Amino acid sequence: MSSWPKIPQSALGPLALGSLLIILAALFAGGRTTTRFAPNSAVQLPAGVERPMPPGATPTPWPLSGNYTGQMGMLRLAVAEGLLDPQAQEALVADLDQALAYVVQRTALAPQSPLDIYVGLEPGCGLHGIAYTDVRRVQVFTCPTLPLNRAVNILAHEFVHQLCHDRYGDRHLQADLVLAEGIATWGAGRYWLGDAPHFRAFVAPWLRQGEELPLGISYVGLPISDMNKLYYQWASFVEYLIETYGREAFDALYVTGQGQPGSADYVGIYGRTFGELEAAWKAWVLQG
Repeated sequence: MSSWPKIPQSALGPLALGSLLIILAALFAGGRTTTRFAPNSAVQLPAGVERPMPPGATPTPWPLSGNYTGQMGMLRLAVAEGLLDPQAQEALVADLDQALAYVVQRTALAPQSPLDIYVGLEPGCGLHGIAYTDVRRVQVFTCPTLPLNRAVNILAHEFVHQLCHDRYGDRHLQADLVLAEGIATWGAGRYWLGDAPHFRAFVAPWLRQGEELPLGISYVGLPISDMNKLYYQWASFVEYLIETYGREAFDALYVTGQGQPGSADYVGIYGRTFGELEAAWKAWVLQG
């Protein structure tokens, strides 16, 4: 099997909060990006403290063990040696097949060709994922002491990023961050929702208590807990847009983004400003 490239320095954001701020600052400065990632404490808030790697650190290179193909024929999985035993590897293949089938059904997006997945060893025992959608590769880094289902949750989110690139082409790389991360989180559905029936219900307590964050802000400089909150709020906003205006209008909106939060042509597609839609979203959540 061909070797996997080392994660480039420009993609170190998910590895640690300090590095995260560096890559996000570069992202919001403009330019083309080929990566999308989930925060290292994604999928609600962690029950225990996670230990991110020091700023500037990279995962220790680790030999890969095997190349496992999923039943759908759309996933090729490679795992760091020593991370999983053979039984766990087989279970992971089945879980990832199921996750891909789920997000395909939920989002009505289909993969154009097989996708490579790398499950790497995180020496600092953090958890983070990244999608290189232009080369059809998603990666998650974890360690043996973390439940494997959390890696699956992260990968469900990354799968949606790839499906969006397949659907929208290179315009995906410049998508409004609210929509790009919102649809990836919304598309992951049950893998991120816990016991909540939908994202509207998930975020409602924050809005009732006045604890929500503005939808159009950058998460540069924010704590990871606020970054997670934005992901869930953005998912709820996407849920609102699709339920209120339909999928065809959302698809038209998605390809108008310029990377920045709130940069899509909301007026041209919906006839309302981003601020007006945010107010309508809040009312919708509170009425639920």
